[in-house]
Parts: sequence; structure tokens; C-alpha cells
Amino acid sequence: MSILKHYRTFKGGYKFFNFTGQPQDIIIDLGVPKVIFIPLRQGFGVEVKPVVKVGDQVKTGQIIGRDDENVSSPVHSSISGKVKEIVKKNYFGREVTFIVVEGDGKDELEKLPFSEKNWEKLTEEELETKLYLSGVTSLGPSGIPTRYRSSVIGLKEVENLIIHGLGSEPYNICLKTLLKGKNIFYFIEGLKILKKLLPNAKIYLCLNSEEKRIIEEIGKLTSDIQWLEISLLESKYPQGYDEMLIPIVLGKKFPYGYSAANIGIISLNISAVLHVYEAIVDGKPLIDRIITLSGPCFKENPHIKVRIGTPIGEIVKDYLKSEVKVRLIMNSLMRGYELKDYSLPMDRTYTHIIAIPENTERKLFSFLRLGLHSYSYSSCFLTFNKLEKYPDTNIHGEERPCISCGYCEEVCPVRIIPHLLSKIVVKHLVNEKLMHYGIFNCIECNLCSFVCPSKIPITKYIKEGQEKLIIQGCDRSRCILPYFNLKGLEEYQGIK
Repeated sequence: MSILKHYRTFKGGYKFFNFTGQPQDIIIDLGVPKVIFIPLRQGFGVEVKPVVKVGDQVKTGQIIGRDDENVSSPVHSSISGKVKEIVKKNYFGREVTFIVVEGDGKDELEKLPFSEKNWEKLTEEELETKLYLSGVTSLGPSGIPTRYRSSVIGLKEVENLIIHGLGSEPYNICLKTLLKGKNIFYFIEGLKILKKLLPNAKIYLCLNSEEKRIIEEIGKLTSDIQWLEISLLESKYPQGYDEMLIPIVLGKKFPYGYSAANIGIISLNISAVLHVYEAIVDGKPLIDRIITLSGPCFKENPHIKVRIGTPIGEIVKDYLKSEVKVRLIMNSLMRGYELKDYSLPMDRTYTHIIAIPENTERKLFSFLRLGLHSYSYSSCFLTFNKLEKYPDTNIHGEERPCISCGYCEEVCPVRIIPHLLSKIVVKHLVNEKLMHYGIFNCIECNLCSFVCPSKIPITKYIKEGQEKLIIQGCDRSRCILPYFNLKGLEEYQGIK
């Protein structure tokens, strides 16, 4: 039977609760958009090459971009229609090629080859080919290895597979919603498919220890599975990062700044496993994702199924509150990108669109206020953390001198001393000694900046210090490479 293990949490970190605008237990299908904008670089891998031209007719699920020579996965059209344009756009700081498809309203799905409901009959080669052609191999921070170049390592180099559904962010996809009904059975089948794909890998399913019902259901459904360990962990931020999961669950050190695949480990979330099932059993390419509309600036907060390539403006237009000025954030309130251009599309990497109010109003002596609806890490004043908390963009005061409270040091999950590093950078004393203080171990979780009562952007200063060291010729490889025998290093550096 599957093994059930409880794990202690890491030192530091922070447990978020009571943020208003949490996702509701419903899934709404947004439907088929009229026009899609498909970036040819999305998910793990390099930008692929277009295999269609302007004027071509395409079907839903048809491959429109592919590159078998470099680490990548194929990209598909998520609607049926005509290729209207192939253009380059700035996409999160990179110039990326986009294929624009104008829909014809037919939505004809082109299924994957080797169609076989009884997937156990598929050969290993057919299984790998089908998964690669689906585009699902681009999911996860390291991709899913196949005989194609879909990850930086090969199948035989994978020692461990970690599947996680911990919910450690301020806003998270609801597991009971994602695994509702037959989806929990599809998820178990997805695990079995991955086991056949990676027969030599140990598989760990990491779940939030508070999700009692999900744990019980999965435990019953996997009672006859010998190769699965169900690992129960506290949902403390940033528990869901590979840098935290791997040392706790596997007892292995992590090469900060590199990938889990570089040490023979692949990690995926629960949504990715469901996409594996859809690709192999239903023959469905990766054409849509379930994401959440989270935060207080949406009228309601549903999970929504969205076709990849749908413009952000089309996704949020019927849900955003009109009476407030809003900032949209991609995926993570703590470290996500601000979505400024609503004409840009959703891609494979999206899990959340978060909407919080813009607030530039200065609050006098905010650090002395009770904080009825705002968070405070300090236990010196009443903060009423059982009440709902309303996040906004206001830091509630100007940056002040560091008071050496040590809060940033307490919450740092990688056990560096953030306030010391930021002071050295601010004073322009950057040299290779900073490497001995672990400056390259920073995972940019932003907890240090979040808890700082002096409103110092500590993470920003640490990143500046890293950049200055790199200019001086001191990069992270000097801290990492002597202590690890990394796999697929050249390919990984080519992707970054």
C-alpha cells in the first residue's frame, strides 16, 4: 500500500491566512475566444519555431510551433481558425514571437496520435511521443523528460518525482475543486502514467496536512500502490518551492539558482498530472488551463477554465470591479509579475490572476495602528489576525532606517541574514565576501521585505548585490558547482 508520512516543516517561512478574495469552489468555462495570441515561448524550454504561415487554416489542438533540436515542447492553437499574423512582442522582458489566430467558430479538435483509452497498451515510445506532442511536457519548473528534448535530463536520470498540492501562497487553487468528482480518479491514473514513464523514479505526493478529506480519499484510492509515498507537510510559505520541498522530503541539499532536474528530480503540481491524464487517455493537447480569479477587486472569485492565448482583458472584463483602481498580478501575490498590458495573453504558466486595489495614500504612524484588516509580523501590537485581511499596493509609509529587529532573519527560509546583506549593498561595499554570507542562496520569496517594519525593499537590494557580483566575475557557480555533480547543466544554462 502507499506510504503515509508526516514531515516537519523548515525553519523560517510564514503562514498566510484570511486574505479576502479567496477562490470559490466553482469552475466556470470561459468558452472559446474570437482571437488568440499564442507565444512560441511558454512553459519550460526555449522559443519554438512556427510551423504555420499567415493565411493557413488551423484546428483546435493543431501544432503551430515546434523545435525538436532544442529543449522545448510543441505549442498548439487553442481554437480553430485562420492564422492572421505572426509578430514579435515584448513578453515579460523578452522579445517573443506570437502567432495570432482568428477563430471561425467551429472549434474542431485535432486529437493526438496513438489514440487508445486503455493507455496500458501503449508502448513506452508511443507514451513518450504522445505526451511530448501534447505540449504537457513543458509544465513544471524543469519540464517532463521524454526521448525528445523536453527537459534538460533524460528519463533514466530521473531519481525522484515530486507531485505537490500544498497551498502555501496567500491565494491557492482549491484542491477539493480541482479534484472534484471523477477528477480524483483521473489524477490517480495520471500518477500511474507518470510511473510507467519514469519506472526507476520514487514518487512522492506532497499534500497539505490540513486537507483531511483529500488525504483520506487519495489514501483509499492508492491503498494497493506500493511505489507511492504520500508526504504530509505544513502549508507554510514558501513550502511549495523546490528549494524547500527537496531538503525536507528527500533530505537532499538544493543547488540554489539551478533546477531540481540538475540533481535528478522532477516536480509537478496536481494540475499538471491531470493534464497528463487528458493527453494520454483523451488525446487532448494542452490548449487550456484552470486558473483562479483571486483578490478583493473581483466581483466574485471563481476558478475558470481558459483557452491558452486568451487576452487578459477578455478574461477579467466581466469580473473586475469598476469603482476602484486595480493592479493585476500573475500567479503569486508575493513574487508574481504585474500585468500592465491587458492585451497580452494567458499562457501555459498561469495559475492565478490576482486583483488588488492601488493605494498610494500615506498613513501617518501606520506602525502604531491596530491593523484590524492589515497584516503585521510583529506581536507587539494588537493585529486581530482572525479578521479578514485586505491586501493593497500601499506599503503604508516611507522607507525608514533598519532597526535591527531581526524579523527578516526569522522568516528567511534559506537562513541567510537579509538585513546584513542589504546594508552592505546599500553602502556600496559589494565584493566576493558576500558570497560567503550566502547572497546567492536567496530564492526571492520576498518574505524579508514583507515583514520589515521599516519598509525596506530588502529583496531588491539583495538582487542588486547579486548583479554587481556577477559584473565583478563572481557568479553563483563558484558557490554551487564544487559541491554538486549537476546533470544537464549546459542545456539548463542555455534555457536561462
